[in-house]
Amino acid sequence: MVNDLATAPTRSPWMGFSAVSVGIFMATLDGSIVNVALPTITRELRSSIAGVEWIVAGYLLVISAALLTAGRLGDLLGHRLVYVGGLLVFTLGSGLCGLAPGLALLTGARAVQGLGASAMLAMGPAIVTAIFPATHRGRALGAVASVVALGLTAGPPLGGFIMQHLSWRWIFFVNLPIGAAGVMWSLRALPRVRPARPAPLDRRGALLLAATLGAGVAGIQAAPQSAGRVAMFITVAVATGILLVRHLRRAPAPVIDLALFRSRVFSAGIAGGVLSYAALFSSTFLTPFFLARVKGLDATALGAVLTAVPLALSVVAPVAGSLSDRFGPRALGPAGMVVLAAGLVLVGLADQGTTPGVIALRLGVCGAGMGLFQPPNNSAVMGTLPRERLGSGGGMLATARNVGMVVGVSMASALFRARAGDVAVAPERFLAGYRAALLVGAAFALAAGGAALARDRGPVKEPRVEGAWRRE
Repeated sequence: MVNDLATAPTRSPWMGFSAVSVGIFMATLDGSIVNVALPTITRELRSSIAGVEWIVAGYLLVISAALLTAGRLGDLLGHRLVYVGGLLVFTLGSGLCGLAPGLALLTGARAVQGLGASAMLAMGPAIVTAIFPATHRGRALGAVASVVALGLTAGPPLGGFIMQHLSWRWIFFVNLPIGAAGVMWSLRALPRVRPARPAPLDRRGALLLAATLGAGVAGIQAAPQSAGRVAMFITVAVATGILLVRHLRRAPAPVIDLALFRSRVFSAGIAGGVLSYAALFSSTFLTPFFLARVKGLDATALGAVLTAVPLALSVVAPVAGSLSDRFGPRALGPAGMVVLAAGLVLVGLADQGTTPGVIALRLGVCGAGMGLFQPPNNSAVMGTLPRERLGSGGGMLATARNVGMVVGVSMASALFRARAGDVAVAPERFLAGYRAALLVGAAFALAAGGAALARDRGPVKEPRVEGAWRRE
């Protein structure tokens, strides 16, 4: 029997959406809780910004290296199977993080989390795009952005409460019951579908892809510490990248279809995704240290201020998605990035005398900008893909997001150290490094707005090629 996710009988698309939301919520909740705990982890594990950065950046590195392969596996084996497997691995990694006795093992356990998160993040957009009709795609992807924002919103206050009353280890243990419930619900709610004639995984391409992305992201992360390491990693990335492109041009079923990049909408949308997240994460990594060290906020107050970004995003994103469905994405993306750039400049101008309420309001401007940009951009990108490549496209979007996060974190860390040294510095020096990072982040946001203008130049074509699917 030929079937696909979009036509699976007796299933509401919102039922599948609810299952996908569990994994997306877990991944974003974990990230936002970790940001609140960074100052405490730094102190208790006797680390520095350079060391604790790997708790964030190492997680993103593994996700970035694995996302596209995870997306392709979903196209080959079925989105449901790969999504549920990722949820299981992520839950296991969360338990290992909570039990880790030191920074090295904690970073390794975060890598396990990253493998699971890569599957969930790649499958999320693919499943949502497949089960909703094109006329509601922007609304559905806007709802996904709201779930992301909900996880980010819940993370800071929950993290602040945990840090106030329990050990930082409980920021990871909180994922265990959510993950167990999510697996059971996903097995019930998601249709069991797979390609009718699955091709074998392009293993050589997957290995070259992981090596290229891993070395490239590692090179970006090494920029604040060592020019020699940067050169080494970038050399490896270029060499393996050349081999990868040559392989992809010859492989009968490549892990990445290079033909997708012939689409202006797809290519510009991916570029805009990288730049927008680099812009936002120029603030995300350093702001907890600013609030804790310069403003002197405790964990609870710090968490409350940090909710401003995801709270604003959760309000704006569904509206932006609906407007995109009705009027198209043309104006929303550039406007969102102008708003984000303005918000980053305003946050960067904060000092010791700026009240927490004003800082939260400025962070909310940043969240509103991202909420305007995300759903239209993601809808435009996913709308260009044939159904048999939705997993790969979802992986590409998630890869763009995570590469952008790594660029933002690494850039912010490098500029901060160049201006201020490490975290234990006078407030004036801290603010100099903080402002430099956020101003560059604002420039990234404006560049993302330019990519959105290029994406929507001229008529937007959304070719949809239906693939052959069957029930498992």
